[in-house]
Parts: sequence; structure tokens; C-alpha cells
Amino acid sequence: MFSLVSPLEDRLDLLTNQQELFLRYNGLLLTLEKRWSDRWQALVSYSISEATGLQAGSVFGPGAGQLSTTFGWIGFGRDPNDYTNATGPLNNDRTHIFRVQGAVEIPKVGVLVGANFQHLTGQPWAAFANVRLPQGLIGILVETRGTRRLSAQSLLDLRVSKIFRFGRKGKFEFLAELNLLNDSAEVGLVSSNYFSPNLGKGQLFVDPLRAMIGVKFSF
Repeated sequence: MFSLVSPLEDRLDLLTNQQELFLRYNGLLLTLEKRWSDRWQALVSYSISEATGLQAGSVFGPGAGQLSTTFGWIGFGRDPNDYTNATGPLNNDRTHIFRVQGAVEIPKVGVLVGANFQHLTGQPWAAFANVRLPQGLIGILVETRGTRRLSAQSLLDLRVSKIFRFGRKGKFEFLAELNLLNDSAEVGLVSSNYFSPNLGKGQLFVDPLRAMIGVKFSF
């Protein structure tokens, strides 16, 4: 921990690009595609990647977006404790992403059925602790970023649509969408404070089982 030894009113802040900040991405993407023919198509993809660095958003809590600017987070880097354990996987780093997408048209009835399955590694995070220092109450990461991760997510969406045509250009489409996996994976936590009794407890979750119905008219 770094304590301020000079008077607080003597601090002089400078808005600048700091040399400590960086971003590095390495990834491999594999895809297998079957283009639309014989009334069906499919796409399978798998990616393994690593997004690491030190950015203004590296001190955010679990599930937060990744920022590389001080806009919206004025003050990152003003205190050297901001850098403690903050270098590591970025907020949106997902080691493994596996996707299967497909669509098939049922003959005679003209109904189009599509499905999309995704499996994603959970986002990284680390616990912090609030420490009272001469410069104030400072939140300091007590673990290296990426020490912990949110639960992996498995999502399966299904879409069914039927088009009714009239005239030369007019069409009316009825569609229904449904997510079939009631995944309970958390996307946010009650607290990431190491000394909190709610450390690591889920607060925000993937949307539960739901269905949506819609119509689309064009001419």
C-alpha cells in the first residue's frame, strides 16, 4: 500500500497517457460453415483467446464493461494503489466461446426454424478491500485480476417464423422466439469486497426462461 506523505492540498493531478497502461489480445478463431442450400444452413465456431492489460476499467467490479478512457471514470491513476494487482485479464475477457447456429425451412408449410447455442467462459474478477490511508478511503485489489471468474454461461435461443405473401411485394411475417435454457449464471455480484459476507454472491443473472411473439409487415 502507498500512503500519501505530503499534505493532501499539495497534490497536482495531470491528465495524460500513462506508460503503465496497455492492452494485449491473442486469439484463435475456428469456423465451419454450411451455406444456405437444400433449405438449411449451419455455422459452428470456436474461439480461444486472451485479452490482458491495464486499463481504466481494470478496477471495475465483476461484470462491468471495459473502459480505456477516463471519461466516466475520472480519477484512475491519481493514486498509485489503483495499479496494485490490476494488471491481468480485462473485464470482457472470455477464454472459450463456442457457438452453433442453424436454420432449416420445413417444406410444404414454409415455416423457418432457427436455433443459436452459445457457451461462454465467465468474466474475470478479483476481490478488493477498503483501506483507510492519509489520502482517504481507498479500494485496493487484494488479488490479481482473473483470480476469480463469474460462472460460465450456456444459452440456447430458438426462433420460428412463417411468411405470408400477398400481391407482388407485400408480405406478413409471424415470428416467435424462445430461450430454452434457464441458465442461472450470474452476470453481477452483490459484493466483491474480500471482507464482506456477501463476497461472490450473485446479484444479476441471465434472463430467465421467456418467450417473445412478434409480427412484421412490409410492402
